[in-house]
Amino acid sequence: MPSKDKQCKADGCAKPADGGKGYCRRHFAAWKRGAMPKARYDTCQAEGCHKRVAARGRCEEHFARDYPGKKAPAAAAAPEAPAAE
Repeated sequence: MPSKDKQCKADGCAKPADGGKGYCRRHFAAWKRGAMPKARYDTCQAEGCHKRVAARGRCEEHFARDYPGKKAPAAAAAPEAPAAE
């Protein structure tokens, strides 16, 4: 349950922690989008990349770069569109 008597745990924020997870509403929304340093989901291991992990600790883009010829499980499960002729 959010606590209004505590301060937001984001660096430099003095607003009350009324959003959830110890953040103010603004920082809690950023956390849900994955924009905070401690993301809601696992992020890519590539330096500077904050995208969601697809396989082997990498996002789809970096997985394709590091493992050419292989498909990430999430991409392999999606049905492919028929080729346009």
